[in-house]
Amino acid sequence: MAKLKNNSLSENMGEKLENLYDQNIELGYYTSTIKISKEKLQSRFYHLELVSTRIPIVKEMVNKTIIHPNISLYEEQEPSEDLISLALLAGQNGRFGNDPRISKEVYRKLFECWIRNSIKKVIADEVLVYKVDEEVVGFATIKIDGNTGYAPLLAVKRKYEGKGVSFAIMRAIETRLIENECKYVLSGTQEINKKALSTFKRYGLQPQPAEYIYHLWRK
Repeated sequence: MAKLKNNSLSENMGEKLENLYDQNIELGYYTSTIKISKEKLQSRFYHLELVSTRIPIVKEMVNKTIIHPNISLYEEQEPSEDLISLALLAGQNGRFGNDPRISKEVYRKLFECWIRNSIKKVIADEVLVYKVDEEVVGFATIKIDGNTGYAPLLAVKRKYEGKGVSFAIMRAIETRLIENECKYVLSGTQEINKKALSTFKRYGLQPQPAEYIYHLWRK
C-alpha cells in the first residue's frame, strides 16, 4: 500500500502510475483538490475510483468551557462494543466505507484496529466519550501536533442525535485543545453528510474547499 502526495498526479499521471505498478503497490490512496476527469481515470495499470468527497473544516480555539459531566476520557485498554460501533458509524461514508472492493468484514477490522490504536495512543492522544447510564453514545478522537489539534473521528448514536451530544463533545474538544495550547482544530466530514456539515457550521467550524479522495487498485 502507498499514500500518494496530495495533487501529485496532476502531471505525468501515466508515468507515475507505471512507477507504482513496478513497485508492486496493490492499493494507492490519493487526495486531490481537483476532480479527475473520466478520461484521465482510465489507466492500464490501475483502477482509479473516486471513493469520497471530503470537506475539511477548521476552527480557531477560543472558548474554554466546563466539560459536560457525561464526558470523560476513555481509559480502558480495549474498546467496548459501543465504541467499536461508533467508530464504524464514523467511517461509513468515508473512503473505506464507500469502496466496493473493501468487504464489510475488512472494513470492520480496519476500524476496530483504528479505535484500538487510538485508545492505546498510537494514532491519537485522547479519546473522549459521552456516556448515558454507562452506555457510550458518542465519542471523538483527538490528535495534537504543535499548536494544531485534529479530530479525525467523531460520531453520535442515531437515537441521540439532536439532543445536544454533538455540541457537548465539540465543546469538550475545544476545551481540551485549549488546555494543550492549541490554536486551531482541523477535522472533516463527507460532502454527502449534510447533517454533520450543518452541525459543524452552527458550532463555528468553517468548511474549506472539497478534497477528492481516490483509491488506486492494481490491475
